[in-house]
Amino acid sequence: MKILSITLLAALLWERALGAADGAVPSLPCWTSNKLWNDFNTTISGQLVFNQPVAVSCYPGPAADSTKCASIIANYTNNNFLQQFPIGYSASNEDACPVVNVSTSHCDIGSAPIYTVNATDRSHVSAGIAFARKYNLRLVVRNTGHDLLDRSVGFGSLQIWIRYLRSGVTFLDDFRQKGSEWTGAAVTIGGGYVWRDVYAEAERRGVVVVGGGTPSVGCLGGWMQGGGHGPPVHDFGLGADPQVVLANGSLVTASPRQNSDLFFAIRGGGPGVYGIVVETTVKAWPTVKAVAQTLYFAPHNPSELDAFMSAFTDLYQAFPSLSQAGWSGYGQWSTAGVLPFPNTTIGYSTPWQHSIDHFAYTELPSYAAYYRAFSGVEPPAGGVGSDSGRFLDEKALCRNRTALRETLEIVAGTPEQATINVNEIFGAPHGRIAADGRVESVSGVNPAWREVVVNHIVSRQWKLDTAPADVKSMQDDVLLVKESALRNLAPDTVGLISMNEASKLDPDYKINFYGTHYARLESMKKSLDAEGVFYCPTRVGSDGWVQQENGQLCRA
Repeated sequence: MKILSITLLAALLWERALGAADGAVPSLPCWTSNKLWNDFNTTISGQLVFNQPVAVSCYPGPAADSTKCASIIANYTNNNFLQQFPIGYSASNEDACPVVNVSTSHCDIGSAPIYTVNATDRSHVSAGIAFARKYNLRLVVRNTGHDLLDRSVGFGSLQIWIRYLRSGVTFLDDFRQKGSEWTGAAVTIGGGYVWRDVYAEAERRGVVVVGGGTPSVGCLGGWMQGGGHGPPVHDFGLGADPQVVLANGSLVTASPRQNSDLFFAIRGGGPGVYGIVVETTVKAWPTVKAVAQTLYFAPHNPSELDAFMSAFTDLYQAFPSLSQAGWSGYGQWSTAGVLPFPNTTIGYSTPWQHSIDHFAYTELPSYAAYYRAFSGVEPPAGGVGSDSGRFLDEKALCRNRTALRETLEIVAGTPEQATINVNEIFGAPHGRIAADGRVESVSGVNPAWREVVVNHIVSRQWKLDTAPADVKSMQDDVLLVKESALRNLAPDTVGLISMNEASKLDPDYKINFYGTHYARLESMKKSLDAEGVFYCPTRVGSDGWVQQENGQLCRA
């Protein structure tokens, strides 16, 4: 899939001088006065929100409300519900007010933004950036809050929220653009829509667009700018493929011919780093038929665990040939219980042909029908945990069965650990993840994406009231034990995993998230945003800043 155009507001020309002061936080005298906040609110037509934690009504204090609290508790795992709140997050690792032990706990804003610009017009976005720049405020950007790396949080920050910035989803039957070979259909996504919105329109038009596997994921934020994968990636490429940034007034134009560095960086070089995307135009492909299967592995008792792991080792070794034959999809497994292992294919190949022939399969008339039946499931929100993983290429999967088996046993962990392993099978028939088998040079996405057969994710979860020492132990297990084993299995893969499904604690994020592109992206960041107005942990240029104990963001 190719993204043909993007409109964004970028930090290109800043008034702040090089070497500006460290960021302002509420505990310091330099913090913006209430009058200035009120004046700013007036300039954006009352769209400034003073944030409160989602569950504040459950805690003792002036905001306590048992009726509201009951609704919060009932919907705390509902992504669509949480997205209505300026600081409602799908993964609540940074939630200072979880819905546990509320009667004995204190509730405050924690590391979430203090104020939010609820942008309903592009001028609100521009004004928010200008206000943060002028008063030296930490700035964060949010669409839906689908994020595992806490990129939409920041102590004492001003947040720009684009969820309600919506100018429509427009289909173009014949899209033509100077410098682009594409002359087919396209769709322009004007603002903070989620993929559910776009998929509904795409189905009505009989086309396929590459979007997220989860319906409530936002179209313009971390998904797209972090690489962007979904079920049709196997056939149509990554969501970060060709993009052009268009201008409108103060908006910035970028293309292979104009602002080409920004054009490169915004296409997979990380979200919330170079600008705020407010519109994008993506390719729309004619719909395709699909054949779907759901495959289950389950040991009946602990004595069969060895056979269970042997079966998975065989399957992992078969992934490259299955991928070449058209097999792709998402699966997950655990030694702690039965989990579905779904995959989609339009063709089969040895060595699993003889086994697959005995499995029932479902023929579907369109990609949309497949997505509704097998893929578009909304996962629960509100969980806390740690994720990491590795890109696995054909060499890692096939050169040494013993090493593969040992690695899978390490990442499986013990049944008591309840580790979840996810395998996302993307390898394309061309041997490279790219639309039409062609990889364009003007793309900032980690080059390791192009060679991957399986994107293997390992995840451990814990309860909201888990002791900090136990949390640290599980985080270390994921990052230092399980991810390390995957890295040893695939030492030739210059890249870790999708940056959207990784650990914010990864000390090697530069090479693991960005691969060989980091140096070029860093140079672009310094050129486009020398003052670091757009900052996110583990993003390009983030090592230029250090967060102090009082939450203040300071120059390193």
